[in-house]
Amino acid sequence: MKLSDTEKLNFAIIRGSKAYEEWDRRQNMPTYLTIILYELLMRQKLTQKDLVKLSDLPKQSINKGIHRLLEKDYLELTVDPDDNRVKYCQLTDIGKKYAQEKMASLFEIENRIAQKMGAKKMKQLVALNEEWSNTFWECLGKKGEK
Repeated sequence: MKLSDTEKLNFAIIRGSKAYEEWDRRQNMPTYLTIILYELLMRQKLTQKDLVKLSDLPKQSINKGIHRLLEKDYLELTVDPDDNRVKYCQLTDIGKKYAQEKMASLFEIENRIAQKMGAKKMKQLVALNEEWSNTFWECLGKKGEK
């Protein structure tokens, strides 16, 4: 059976997602925790609402992850000086150390793949993946995150 390019892409996306799920499993981490740590390492400071929007995970999952990290003193919440209703999540110093150690093997895999593919292919991949994702969300009638 010959697959169309769309079907091949669909299988590649699913397989890539499964690879990340397998990494989570091997690290004994739920996906929501991986995403929170990843986002906070990259962006430093985000609200719960930001984390939900960036991840498209349920608010309850993000909230659970925030509370797990708060309990271990890996995360701190700060109130926005202009709006007391807004609380920012930031990794504490020990939280940054924990996140960097926990995420190091994932970053290593991603960097190894990027080096193997080369800068030109990576730029193409990012541009095409963003275009595909944004177009898919538009077809679903929901604005995707850029």
